[in-house]
Amino acid sequence: MASAIEALGLPLESTRIEVPGGAIEQLCRPPDAAGLGELVRAAAQDGAGLLPIGGGTRLGWAHPTKALALGVSLDRLAGLLEFEPDEGVMRVGAGMRLVELRTLAAAEGWELPLDSPGEAATVGGTIATAVMGPRAHAFGPVKDAILGLDVVGGEGVATRCGGRVVKNVTGYDLAKLYCGSFGSLAIVTAAWLRLRPAPARREVACLELPASRESLEALQTFATRPSVRALIWERQAGSGGARVWIELGGSIESVDADRAALAARFVLEEATIEQVDEARDARARPTSPFALRARVLGSHLYEMAEIAAAFGLDVSIDVGLGVVHAVGSISDPERVERIRGRAQHYGGSLRVEAMPRGDEGRVDVFGDLGGVEPIVASLKRRFDPAGILSPGRFIPDATERQTR
Repeated sequence: MASAIEALGLPLESTRIEVPGGAIEQLCRPPDAAGLGELVRAAAQDGAGLLPIGGGTRLGWAHPTKALALGVSLDRLAGLLEFEPDEGVMRVGAGMRLVELRTLAAAEGWELPLDSPGEAATVGGTIATAVMGPRAHAFGPVKDAILGLDVVGGEGVATRCGGRVVKNVTGYDLAKLYCGSFGSLAIVTAAWLRLRPAPARREVACLELPASRESLEALQTFATRPSVRALIWERQAGSGGARVWIELGGSIESVDADRAALAARFVLEEATIEQVDEARDARARPTSPFALRARVLGSHLYEMAEIAAAFGLDVSIDVGLGVVHAVGSISDPERVERIRGRAQHYGGSLRVEAMPRGDEGRVDVFGDLGGVEPIVASLKRRFDPAGILSPGRFIPDATERQTR
């Protein structure tokens, strides 16, 4: 007897995409939200795990999966669905790439306040992972850009939460819940997004500094100035120096004032917005075995960077955000937990964004969820009772067993 998925007669592509703990061999591209709902209902009937795929830039950022039957690409659920330039809001398909949206918004004098790393990053993938780039310094977290979402839940039912304006609060908090849930509660199909007025001027400067506490603290002070949009400190393992990228944006007067203040203290070189983009996007394609991201209190940012450097890792810091990115080789996965321990000691947390094949299960990807694990597991059972959406990837099996 054919399975429920087979009975749908959907075209399936033969492919192989590896993720921690498993792989998929077939890919489906639903033509619309209704088709996605049919697929999810059939998968729930079959008990078949689904792997939602956006731009594919964060597929390695997860716990080892349970058995997956099928990948679900959202690239056909793309496009600009509605745009109101007078109000600075747009509704877009989840499969649309951010690079395209930025161009559309800029043509009308707006900018998209999403800075997810990677040229392939999509709206749905950015919302699912809540991943931020260095311009979150100015934009804020991903959830702040979301006014409403269209989703398909674990039972194949399409729902809408929030809307085109903040005053439409129905389901608004539910949209925040889906943000950062890694596709484990529902699959985002479309989003209402809030735009920002494009700055009158944008400039980028580059400078070289000693990799010292004093120089980093000087930059932390400068990061509070109103036109600073991104401030990235990069240090190669074993180097005594750091390269810094600073992007300014805002009114002509504020950019001029902040650039003058910066030039009075540091020797500046001209740089480009594209160089900031490259520094950001490099994080989405790490060539090193391990990629870590720690967030700590600003007062301990230097110590966290030094610990990563002591383990021989290259370090990139979003100074104003208190986020340390570290990449390199780690001979013993236990060292990741030692680094995480220091991050927690400094009032923060650590997540593993990439690890070698074979280390899945030996390294905790997300770390301590602050005691909310039972709540997260309960939400998973409520929103995805068949356990088919990204099974095991966000909520590990151990947590599910402990909370049953």
